Amino acid sequence: MKSNPWVAPYLIGGGPNRYAHIERHAVAQRIDGQSVVARAEVLKAAMKNVFLCGEQASLLLDELLGIGEGHARNNFGSSQQMIGAMYSLQPWGETQSARMLTGLAGTGKTQLVQAMKRFFLDRSGGVELAGHGKFLSQPAWFMSLKEGSSLNSLLAPYLNAEIAGVEGKGLPKKSLSQPHLLQLASRVSRRDGVCMIFVDEFQFITKSDQANSLAMSLLLQLISLGPRVVYVANFSLARRMRRRRPEDRHRVLPDPLELLPDASDSADFRNYIVELTRVAPDDFKFEVSEVTGLLHRYTFGIKRAVVELMVGAWAHAKSNRGGRADVTESDVKAAYASSGYLAHRNDVEALWRHSVGGKDIDPDLLNPLRVEDLAGNVVVAQSAIDNFNQRVNERHVESMLTPSERDALAKLAPPKKTKTAGGKVRPLRPGAATKQALLDAFEHVAKDL
Repeated sequence: MKSNPWVAPYLIGGGPNRYAHIERHAVAQRIDGQSVVARAEVLKAAMKNVFLCGEQASLLLDELLGIGEGHARNNFGSSQQMIGAMYSLQPWGETQSARMLTGLAGTGKTQLVQAMKRFFLDRSGGVELAGHGKFLSQPAWFMSLKEGSSLNSLLAPYLNAEIAGVEGKGLPKKSLSQPHLLQLASRVSRRDGVCMIFVDEFQFITKSDQANSLAMSLLLQLISLGPRVVYVANFSLARRMRRRRPEDRHRVLPDPLELLPDASDSADFRNYIVELTRVAPDDFKFEVSEVTGLLHRYTFGIKRAVVELMVGAWAHAKSNRGGRADVTESDVKAAYASSGYLAHRNDVEALWRHSVGGKDIDPDLLNPLRVEDLAGNVVVAQSAIDNFNQRVNERHVESMLTPSERDALAKLAPPKKTKTAGGKVRPLRPGAATKQALLDAFEHVAKDL
């Protein structure tokens, strides 16, 4: 059976290495120079470029391609359907809701979108239509609000030829009204077989209530073009979107996709650490299996935090023991306690407290669209016990620090409760202890360490 040229770009095999060609592996660096700070910047840039398609990333890419494939099958069933749409005032027919890709800052959402862009690089081509010549086949458009938030700035790169044609007729570019621009983009996307629009960095438009309205307006305009829209947003935007009218929420919030931090016992997390050490193999000689648990405890599995921590550990080793020093577990602990890691440490500690029942947490660290799995609460008590034991072990951190670092860590630690010399016996209440009471007890004990 002849393959459908509009559907083919979204098809992928089912093998475990199906996305190996779009991964970004470590490139070993020779980090020369006298300045530790400058060399650390080189190391950080190389580490940030690493991208591996683990199990979670592969499943998300599968789902994104499935969205595109479904839209292609619905709208490009045959050449006749394509030709008919080209002469229609509404080339796409009924529009579909957008899909949000969300997750904690630093989990790799932008890298996932960039991987999708690399996937489509060699999948563009041409489609011959009888009596109409050859047409470009371009599976997706990629936009970023980091480069501008106006409709013109987002669409212009894909409409340059058509806009030039308008200018050639004596109409200046600025005379293109917004309805005209939207209509032009809709027709061009249909003609070129564009079934997906990816919009990254949506947080650049969400710094005020007014910006919240602008974000909704921009999303609705992009949805009106016809292709399926996938936009990358943080939790704060998702929370604001929930306050919108139902008809708006139904267009931009259904079935969100979430990129989670890697689990401590996952092969994905270990493979990521191994890959990062390959950027500077002469400096990171520790056995990865021995520090994986510590690195996860200090980062919550968030990739950006992992990079910051490992670069901080590298800088600590070089600054305190010379240019030939290897990075050790002690350096990792010192980097965690340093002022340079403060912003990440605050978030990591808040997330760990929340994971064992703590309530005091910045709402921007929580996904407001997630339905909690009550069955998962079965393991919360064990998590609290593990957290307790980990904190006991981490009491050794102070002995690894320099005097100035020890003073800085002491200032960051929460004040301990004053214990009175005396006490009084309180009678136990009758009845079985509740699960929440046990969790609260574990948390109080952990905080007192």
